Amino acid sequence: MKKLFVLVLVVLIFSGCGLKKEVEEKGTVSKSAISTASSHELTYDSSKAIVQESNKLDLFIKKIQPANMKLQKLIKQDIDKEGTLEFVIAFGKKSDHLESIYVVRNKDDHLKIIGKLDDPIVTEHINKDVKVMHLDQTKRDFIVVYSTSEVDEAEGFSIFTLDHNRISNLNYNYPEATGQGIRKLEDINKDSVFEDVSYYRFQDTQQHTIMTYQKFDRTGPERSEVLYGNKDKKFVYPTVPKDIIQNYLEDHYLMNRFLIHLPEMAEFTALSENPKNNFFEDIIDFSTMDYTGLDLNIKEIANKADQRAFLVKSNSEEEESNQGLVFTLEKQSGKWRIMSIELNDKS
Repeated sequence: MKKLFVLVLVVLIFSGCGLKKEVEEKGTVSKSAISTASSHELTYDSSKAIVQESNKLDLFIKKIQPANMKLQKLIKQDIDKEGTLEFVIAFGKKSDHLESIYVVRNKDDHLKIIGKLDDPIVTEHINKDVKVMHLDQTKRDFIVVYSTSEVDEAEGFSIFTLDHNRISNLNYNYPEATGQGIRKLEDINKDSVFEDVSYYRFQDTQQHTIMTYQKFDRTGPERSEVLYGNKDKKFVYPTVPKDIIQNYLEDHYLMNRFLIHLPEMAEFTALSENPKNNFFEDIIDFSTMDYTGLDLNIKEIANKADQRAFLVKSNSEEEESNQGLVFTLEKQSGKWRIMSIELNDKS
C-alpha cells in the first residue's frame, strides 16, 4: 500500500511540471503575438502620419504659391538645430529661375512662414539655385542662394543664416558695379572651410585674372593671387615698344586697385627708382580697364637708333592735343625698356 502511494505521488509531480511548462509556453506565444501586433500598428501609424504630413505640406505649398509660378525646389531639414523641421520652398517659372524663396517651420504640427529670403542684390540678375550647406567644421547649416546674369557674364551668391525666427544675410557677393565677373564659394585650401572668392578677369596684354579670397563670413585676412589667361599661363615679355607701354600702365592700375605686387612691372623699366606716377590718373582714363580694356592712343614722336619716344594719352582725348605722357624707351640686350616717363602738358 505504501509503494502504491509513492507511485501515485511521483506521477502527480511529473504531471504538474508538464502543466506548468505548457502554461509558460502559451504565455510566451501570447506575449510574442502581442509584441508583433504592436509593431505592425506602429508602422502603420507612422506611415499614416507621413502621408498626413505630406498632404498638409502640399496644401500649404499651394496656399503660398505665387501666381504663374511653379514649385521648383523643396529642402527639408532642421536648419537651426532646435529640434523642429524647416522647409526651404522655392518658386519660379523655370527650374533655374527662382523668384520667391520661403523658409517655413513645422512646429507643434503647424506649418508657419518664418520669412522670405530677401534678395540683397541690386543689379539685374537671376537666382538659379538654393542649397543648405555646411561651410566650415562646425556643421552649422547655412542657406546659400546662387545667382547669375541673363547672359552668364556674372556669377555670385548670398549666404543666409537662420536663428530661431530670424533670417539674416551673412554675406553676399555679386559683381554689381560692372555686371560682369565671377564670385564663388570655394574651399581653396581644402580644409573644410569655404572661402568667398572673387575672380577679376581683364582684357589686358597679359590677360590677367586677379583672384581675391577671404573666409566665407568675411572674417580673417583677405588674400590675393595673380593668374595669367594667356596661352603660356605666365608672364610673357612684350616685344613691341607700344605693347610694353600698354602693359606697364595696365599693371599700374592693377597694383593700385588690388594693392598687389606685380614683379613683371620692374622688368619694363631700367630706372633706378620708380617714376612719380601719381599724375597718371590725370592723363589716362583707367575706368575702361573694367570693361573693354585700357584704350590708349600711343603715338611715336621720336625715333633714333635704339631709342624711341611716344606720346601716350587716352583715346577719348582730342587728337590735336599734345597733353599726355611721354615714354622714352631704349633697346638693351634685345629688349625694349622704359628709360623715362614725363608729363607733357603742352597744348
